[in-house]
Amino acid sequence: MLQLDLYPGEALGPFKLGASLWSILAFVRQPQSKTLFPSVKISYDTNSSSTSIILVHLHPHIDLLFSGKGQRLHTIAIRRLRHGLPSSPRPAQQPLSLPSTSSGSRGSTSQNRSVAGTISTLVIRYKRVIISSADETLRRGGVMRHFGPTYEGETMRYPGVTFMFDDETPASSSLGSGGGSMRRAIDVADENKRAEVRKIVIMQRGDGREQVDAFEEVLEHPIMNGDLKRVVIKVNQGIDMYFYPSSLSPSPRKLLLGQSSAEDIRYELGEPMSVHYKDDDRITIHGASDHESDPSLNSYFMNYFNHGIDFLIDGQSHLLKKIVLHSNTVGSPLFQRYKRCLWEIADPSGDSSGRAVTYADTLEDHKSFLGQISEASQPMELDRSEEYEALSIPAYFTRKSLNFIFLTPLSLVKQCALEPRAFPPSCSFSLSNKLHDHTLNLL
Repeated sequence: MLQLDLYPGEALGPFKLGASLWSILAFVRQPQSKTLFPSVKISYDTNSSSTSIILVHLHPHIDLLFSGKGQRLHTIAIRRLRHGLPSSPRPAQQPLSLPSTSSGSRGSTSQNRSVAGTISTLVIRYKRVIISSADETLRRGGVMRHFGPTYEGETMRYPGVTFMFDDETPASSSLGSGGGSMRRAIDVADENKRAEVRKIVIMQRGDGREQVDAFEEVLEHPIMNGDLKRVVIKVNQGIDMYFYPSSLSPSPRKLLLGQSSAEDIRYELGEPMSVHYKDDDRITIHGASDHESDPSLNSYFMNYFNHGIDFLIDGQSHLLKKIVLHSNTVGSPLFQRYKRCLWEIADPSGDSSGRAVTYADTLEDHKSFLGQISEASQPMELDRSEEYEALSIPAYFTRKSLNFIFLTPLSLVKQCALEPRAFPPSCSFSLSNKLHDHTLNLL
């Protein structure tokens, strides 16, 4: 049984409006969630993959819409309220909760096979009361009983949540006149009360009663507190980091190349999620020397997947040598490895017009912008598919998006994403003309 609590304008179970795409996909891939969400389908526009809104469908009930810029959960839609789904090995009355550090997946393969033919149901609760389940059909009258009165219309709209019904629901305007008009009005009113809810949509509440438009960015929410709001790149210097909430951190926190230490980074961002020692020195062939005793081989990366940033630290001085900012572009090799970092390159000339380029601009735009302020060599392109014979480039448009960017003291080296390889080999990819769909088999 999939049991979810409804919070208008806030959340559906563990899916909270304003949460990042990175954290939501990481959650559904946890062992505790795989049996409840065995199939995940991601759809986006390949013509503008870096700024496209993203639709994540958790078969068969839940659609999650993410904003194109910040990749934040914008809208939640629940459909097929009375449609069954493959059941999980969870106890019958255990609600879905956020994943814990403990693992209880032992023997999950055999359990999945043994229950593959059984059917489970979706249960929705509001204020700890079940409003929709296999035994409780949610109808128009039930919505009014639980949520109170609202404005007249084909849908029932409340701040933060909307309920939709069958198209064939009778309208009051179709009533005729005559002796039986009163009787017909009573019949229509009674039939309207019995209209079954087919879809529930949860959105943020705007400043007034209006809900946030589907193509707008998500309003700032407490769930974002502590996350990076944006990062401004200062060429040959370092980065300025702005955090949520905006009201408490109006001034940036700075990290400088060649000056900031590993301890400075820990002070600003906390402990890294991973530390990786550099073991690939092929790029050194382009340097001034390639001695075997090169001290750079002792360098290590501090990986902040939750902020979309990597820091390369010198192994001897422990000072910052390089910064890597990730865009988490859908269809790129590193998709879902890192949360999107909203970076932009500031104009080092100090132009008051605020001219800048961002993750959303094309590689040609970056070349043009940096060519005016730097004598750096042409950027190098890396095709990750060359190391794996079974992989191929699925779409030309993925070559156009800038997936991550390197910041070093002497130059700015850009890498262009060429081939999508974000998930384990169990994933399958399907390609249509305008939507690039990823169907993920997480069992």
